[in-house]
Formats: sequence, C-alpha cells, structure tokens
Amino acid sequence: MLNGGKISVSEETIEGVEALRQALAQAQDEVKSVRREMADAVARQEDLQRSHEEIVSRVKQESDREIMVAALRSEAVRLGAYNPEDVVRLIDMGGVTRTEDGAVVGVIEALEQARQERAYLFGEIVRPGYSSGTTVGYPAPKPGGIEPFDARAATEADYEARKWQFLARA
Repeated sequence: MLNGGKISVSEETIEGVEALRQALAQAQDEVKSVRREMADAVARQEDLQRSHEEIVSRVKQESDREIMVAALRSEAVRLGAYNPEDVVRLIDMGGVTRTEDGAVVGVIEALEQARQERAYLFGEIVRPGYSSGTTVGYPAPKPGGIEPFDARAATEADYEARKWQFLARA
C-alpha cells in the first residue's frame, strides 16, 4: 500500500469509511433524539410533580380551614352564639391556626374578641342547671350509690323483678 511514500487507498476502504461515517451520523442523530425525548419526559415529570404539590397544598389548606371552621362553630355554640354560622363568617380568622399535630389554636381568643366586638351575636352562656327563656341547660348527672330497696313499699312487679335479680346473682 505504500508506493514511494504515497498511501494507496482502495475503493472498498473508502466505501467502508463512508459507511462508518453514515452509521456514526445516524447514531449521533438517534442519541440527540433520545436526549430530546428524555428532556421532554423530565420536563413533563417536573410539571406533574409541581401540579401534584399544588393540589396537595390546596387540599391541605381547604381541610385545615374546614377543621378550623368546625372548631370555631362548636366553640361559638358553647359560648352562646345565636347563629354560629354568622359568627364564623364574621370572625377574623387571622389568629386561628392549625398545628402540625392537628390541634386548632386561637379559637377561644378569636371568639372572645368577637364576643366583645359583636355582642349582639351572642346570648348568655348556657350553664348546666341554668334556664334562660326557653333554653334550659340540664346539669350533668351525678354519680350515686345504690339506693336501698324497701320490699314493703315496692309494687308487686318491682318486688318480683328484684327477687329474680337477687336469685340470678346467687
């Protein structure tokens, strides 16, 4: 192949080199295409992840708000609100938050402030054993001991029932 310092290249070698160059160019085009597809897939995944995080955040905020509203509503009832829904709508919820462990903080302070600013929304706090108008707060039942049974004063039905209860224990 060396002829006086010249390199002789056959036609087969040239065709082989050209075929290799074409194959290399095709492989490079395929690599570029796969890289573009990967970049598009990564971009779609990032968009989906961002969208998912936004939805989760929105759902968490909505659920936190619903829980805080429920806590405010129940406390407003306890404080004697005429219409707890109106109280919750008119209240400043800026100080009411939900902690990481799920507890709602600032409810009593917000309602006390609303009670001072908008006293017309609240009536008297219903206390157990207290009646006001048509509202009666019944006292909590007190635990008691077993009352002694007087067989002489009992009716026939009560006497028979107690007798069978006594015999069943024996």
